Amino acid sequence: MPCDESRLLENSGWSSRTRAVAKYLQNLLEDEAVHGRKVLSMDSLLARKTRKEASRMFFETLVLKTRDYIHVEQVKPFDNICIKAGAKLMKSDF
Repeated sequence: MPCDESRLLENSGWSSRTRAVAKYLQNLLEDEAVHGRKVLSMDSLLARKTRKEASRMFFETLVLKTRDYIHVEQVKPFDNICIKAGAKLMKSDF
């Protein structure tokens, strides 16, 4: 199977919101990599978002983590959550 087809099949069955958040994170992490940074802060992602938007973003982050598209780390409860790109995220087309 060609590489492009496998990329599309890998992401099939995803909600449009999951795809949108994955693409958004992919773009942000690519931009950060240009500046030598590999980590995004959940606090900065959720700044200036409504509670509804923030809860959706948080949920989709959990979905992407579950599917190994991103890595998340939180040192202690209620602390900032750091998001790092997984290999799958950077190789995928959304």
